Parts: sequence; structure tokens; C-alpha cells
Amino acid sequence: MVPAPLLASPAAQAQPGPDGDIRAYPVAVGDYRTAEDFGFVFFTTPDGRSCGIGPNGGPVGCDAAPADAPAGSNQTVVNSFAPAEYRHADDARFTRDVDVLPVGYRLENWGASCAVVDAVTVWCETYNHHGFTLTPYHGELW
Repeated sequence: MVPAPLLASPAAQAQPGPDGDIRAYPVAVGDYRTAEDFGFVFFTTPDGRSCGIGPNGGPVGCDAAPADAPAGSNQTVVNSFAPAEYRHADDARFTRDVDVLPVGYRLENWGASCAVVDAVTVWCETYNHHGFTLTPYHGELW
């Protein structure tokens, strides 16, 4: 099964999804895939952080960690088999030259989703109720 390409930019500002249901956000369309990363979807947040969603539940993450993460952390990552965590990585795993995911929209990739809630908050979830929210200042992991 080949995922459908995402082609155009959203035409209007989306309404925010209700608390607790990331799937209530509309799915964005745009240039979120690369030829080199089959099965992955990547995006940039409005404030410039880079994130990605792997196929079949993960990895899902951002090349960013909040100010309250452990010292040395530079990634926030979740997989379907474990709770989210902060990591240090020498290479940017989720940074690609792709479109900005607008506020009020989400991307979904084979069961995992990320939404941009507001100008500084990204919310990602995968299977088995694992996920995270991330701002430059604070993160929540589950």
C-alpha cells in the first residue's frame, strides 16, 4: 500500500480540535515527504522546529527538546512500544526541507499523528496511547 501524496497548502485557517482528540484536527496538505525517506512524513513547526512521523507507529519525534528536559537532550521521540522520551543525538533525525505544518492542522502517517496546536505547541501521538506535547519551554511525555 502506497500512501497518497500531500500536494497543496490549506486554503483557510482550521478550527482547533477538541481537547483529548488529535484526530479532530483536519489533515494538512502540502510538501511533507521526501524521495529519500519512503514511508515517512516530515514537517516544520511555525517556530522552526523539525519533526517527523515514521510508518506503522514510529518513530515519531522532533529534533528539539524543551528547556525543562534533561541537560543535553536535543530530541523528543516516541514509538508505539514505549512511552515518549528525551534523547541526545549527534545527527538530526527528523530535519528535512519540507513545508510548515500550519497551526490547527495535523499530519497522519499509518496510525501516528502530529498536530500544531498553536504557534509554539506540537502534539504527537502513536499507537498504545504513547505521545508527547512539546513547546520550547515545557514538554509532557506519556
